[in-house]
Amino acid sequence: MISQKTRTNEFELALRQGFRQATRLGKPILVSVSERVGEFDALAILQRGAQMTTARAYWKAARDQLTLVGLGIAHAIDGVESPRFRQAAADWRYLLADAVIGDSQGLPGVGPLVLGGFAFDALRHKTPLWKNFPGARLVLPKLLFTKTRDEFWLTRNVVIDQETQVDSTLLTLNAFAERVRQEISRVLPRAAAHEVEMRELISAHAWQNIVADAVETIRRGDLEKVVAARAVELQADAPFDSIRALDYFSKHAPGTYQFAFAREQDIFLGATPEQLVCVRAGKLETMGLAGSMPRGATPTQDEQFGNELLASAKERSEQEIVVRAMREVLGDTCVQLQMSAAPTLLKLGSIQHLITRFNGNLANGYTLLDVVERLHPTPAVGGRPRAAALQWLREHEQLDRGWYAGAVGWVDANLEGEFSVAIRSALLQEYVATLFAGCGIVADSIPEREYAEAVLKLKPMLAALQVTGDE
Repeated sequence: MISQKTRTNEFELALRQGFRQATRLGKPILVSVSERVGEFDALAILQRGAQMTTARAYWKAARDQLTLVGLGIAHAIDGVESPRFRQAAADWRYLLADAVIGDSQGLPGVGPLVLGGFAFDALRHKTPLWKNFPGARLVLPKLLFTKTRDEFWLTRNVVIDQETQVDSTLLTLNAFAERVRQEISRVLPRAAAHEVEMRELISAHAWQNIVADAVETIRRGDLEKVVAARAVELQADAPFDSIRALDYFSKHAPGTYQFAFAREQDIFLGATPEQLVCVRAGKLETMGLAGSMPRGATPTQDEQFGNELLASAKERSEQEIVVRAMREVLGDTCVQLQMSAAPTLLKLGSIQHLITRFNGNLANGYTLLDVVERLHPTPAVGGRPRAAALQWLREHEQLDRGWYAGAVGWVDANLEGEFSVAIRSALLQEYVATLFAGCGIVADSIPEREYAEAVLKLKPMLAALQVTGDE
C-alpha cells in the first residue's frame, strides 16, 4: 500500500508539471493521477457523495466486475445538437492533448475518463422534464473510484491553467478525497417505504392507437419497424431512494448494466440488458437484442416460453431487422467481424430476449464514439429505416424520451470504453419518478399484446422503487 504522503507528493508533482505546461502553452491542462486504495463499497460512496456534490455518476458493467463511481466535475463536455458525438470526441481529445497523466497500469476504468450519455434523439423538441440532461453530457469527475479485477483504485482529476493556485488546488482536492473516505465509514439508515400513486402519461387506449398507426404505416411500406415507447409517472409521499433502487438491481438484476447519473436534484438510473458497444485494446464487442417473452413460473414453463420465443416468426423478424442494421454498420468500422450463427436466449429476472452477439477488431482510424454514432439508435430502440422511424416518432409518440433509450457509458484516455442502451430506466426528481418502456412494432404486431409487453418491461423498475413491495 502506498503511503498517504507518497500519494500526495506524486499528485503535487503532477500538478506543478501541469501548471508549467499550462503557463508555457497558454491552455488548460488536465492533470490525472491514480492510486490503489483499500476496498470500498461503491454504493456507499455514491450515497455519501450526495452530501458533497450534486454531480455524481455510477456505472456497473454486466459481466466483468467493473464498477465506476464519479464525484464532482473537473470538466464537462456538453453537446446539444448534431454532430454531438464528434463534438464530444473532439473536446475530449483536446483536453487529453498535453495532459499530465500518472500510470494506471493499463487497467480498464482506471485513469482519466468521462462518464455520461447521449439523448435518444437530439433533434426532438425538449420538455422541462429533461432540463438537466442535454443532448450529450460527458463528465470528467474530480474523484473517480474504480473496482476492477478485484482491485480498488482512486483517480484524482483536475484541469488547471496559468491562473491556478497549485497549493490551494492540492489542499482542496485532497480534502475532498479525505472527506469521502471519512463519510463512507458512516452507516446511514435505509429510507422507509412510502406510498406511491401511479398514473399513465398516455392512456392504454391512446397508446394502443399509436401502435395501430405504426402497424398501418409499416404495412404501407413506409417503415420496416418502429419502436413505440410509453411512460408512467409515480408520485410518492417521500423522496425516491436511488441507492435503494441500485442495491435492488445489484441483488436482483444480474447480467445487466446498472447506471445512475445525477445532476442537481435529478437522477437518471436503470438496469439495462442491452450493450451498445464495448471497445477494449482494439477489440470490439456488441449485441443485437430484440424480441421478448416473460419468464416462466417453473423451469418447464420457462423452457416452453423460451422455445416459443425462438420459434416466433414475428419476434425473429424483429430481431433480424436489428441484426441486419448492425451488421451494415459494423462492416464499415470492424475487421474480422464475427457474429452468432443464430439468436440465442438472454434470460433476465422477469423477461427473456433474443440476442445475437458480435465481436471483431476496430478498424484503423475509428474510435468508440465513432461506432456509437453509427449504431445509435439501433432498430432495437428506434426503428428502420432510422431517419424515417425517428421522424415518425417525433410526430406520433407524444413523449420526450430524453436519455431513455439513449446511449450511456464511459470513454477513457485511449478513446475506448463501453456504452449501453438506457432502457429499463427511470428519471427520479425527488417525489416524482418517470418510468419508460418501449416495444418494437412490425407488420404483424397486435396493439393489445404490445401494451402487455410494455407493462412487463416496467416491472423491474417498479420493483426497484418498491412500488410492488418486492425486496
